[in-house]
Amino acid sequence: MARRDWVFAVLLLAGCTQHTAAPIFPATVAGGWRLKTFKEQPPNSAPEPLRQTGTRRWWTAVYEGRGSATIEMYELTSSAGALDMVQKWRPAANTVVWYTPRYFIVAEWSSSDRAAVTSLIRTLQRQFEETR
Repeated sequence: MARRDWVFAVLLLAGCTQHTAAPIFPATVAGGWRLKTFKEQPPNSAPEPLRQTGTRRWWTAVYEGRGSATIEMYELTSSAGALDMVQKWRPAANTVVWYTPRYFIVAEWSSSDRAAVTSLIRTLQRQFEETR
């Protein structure tokens, strides 16, 4: 194969690289929650264990309603890495973690209304389970 053929093949493969869109957080969620802020963060600012696992991108979303909730969503390089993070994550009060085939998600809240928090978490789990 000629040199120019190799260059063409490499360029063709590079053009096929998939870049996914940022996740879409719902503007409002049952239980009185509304999205206050959503921001993409630099990959190198992710917590160390997540950087070591392989963070491509990550985002923070803040919801307000009957309290407040901060959602951190990490797009990792592998689903296996996300599962590993769920297994290694240290439990903390008012915090829950889960993963999907594409994301590792941390939800932390400040609210005494458990039903409202449960509604928010379940809605986000359904939203991002469907995103594959």
